[in-house]
Amino acid sequence: MSILDKYVCKNPFNYLDSQGKQSYICCPSWCDTDINYEKNDSLGWETSRANEIRKSVLDGSYKFCDKKVCPSLNELIHKKTIPDNFIEKNKFTDYYGINNIEDVYNINFYPEFILFGFDRSCNLKCPSCRHSLVPNDRKNTPQYIQKNKILDIIERKFSKNVKRLLITGSGDPFYSNIYREYLQNFNKSKYSKLECIKIITNGRMLNKKMWDSLNCTEYIKDIEVSIDAGSKTTYENITRLGGSWDELIENLKFINTIPTIGIIQLSFVVNEYNFHEMNSFYNTMIDIFGKSSRRRKVEIVFRQHVYWESGKYSKEEVESIKVFEPHHPKFSDFEKEFNILYRKPYVNHNFNHLMKKTLV
Repeated sequence: MSILDKYVCKNPFNYLDSQGKQSYICCPSWCDTDINYEKNDSLGWETSRANEIRKSVLDGSYKFCDKKVCPSLNELIHKKTIPDNFIEKNKFTDYYGINNIEDVYNINFYPEFILFGFDRSCNLKCPSCRHSLVPNDRKNTPQYIQKNKILDIIERKFSKNVKRLLITGSGDPFYSNIYREYLQNFNKSKYSKLECIKIITNGRMLNKKMWDSLNCTEYIKDIEVSIDAGSKTTYENITRLGGSWDELIENLKFINTIPTIGIIQLSFVVNEYNFHEMNSFYNTMIDIFGKSSRRRKVEIVFRQHVYWESGKYSKEEVESIKVFEPHHPKFSDFEKEFNILYRKPYVNHNFNHLMKKTLV
């Protein structure tokens, strides 16, 4: 029996990523099947496509999932450790009341975790995820109205059940008018079970003035700052076009002073253009957050660069810059950089598929 037959990923049963015309029940980089192809007012949660994905994790095939890129499957298969989003099959049955595969057609629960991905507005034009700047929609345009309809569905149908909100995997929550105003005017009475809001940001606008304007800071216990560089030159000219390294560092220092944040993730997506700065990035983050790790969880996260259709890089270009693949001409240089790094404190990564084969 495979280890995938013994454990069930909970994401298809408790997670919803709404990206407007598309919806997913896991990160689309790991499970890229759009569940929102049938029109309904549940953002795809109750569609037959969503149920097919749920069946695939129950039967152990995980045929909709990328087992190499997904950090949880990567960890489960190669390290034999159990990620937080996996559960033993018998405990899963008790919690969700799903005794067999056919029961997925009769689910009567809503997502506990929702990722806001339906507004791509951002103040940076990172080539990994966009061709150019994506400005805010003007009010009363069809696009603006549609995004507010999605927000209305979330508040009307899902808010009473949701425990965790993730804002955002698509742009920047503080540049986006829709997301920023939602956080500034947050209606706490609608979210009776809410435990945490996770903020995913490039950090450019997250300063004290912005923080003090939010009406939900007691819920913001988890922040991820996406950086992808270890130097001013790479940050401003390659990975974060339109960004300011000096401004970022000052804002990171402010974030480190917020006592209510329990988890801080500093993320670095690895490719040929930045892998040589993995250790300098680590050292810079430790200089800022190292001491605070005694009172909160600090993670310095390294991930594989994957293809996003919205990005500037073509699928072929993304394949050509995957320096972490053994066939890449600079793979040995990546090995050297990673061998220095991966045993260090606070490091998290999704390169587990390489550990036994290539790393010493």
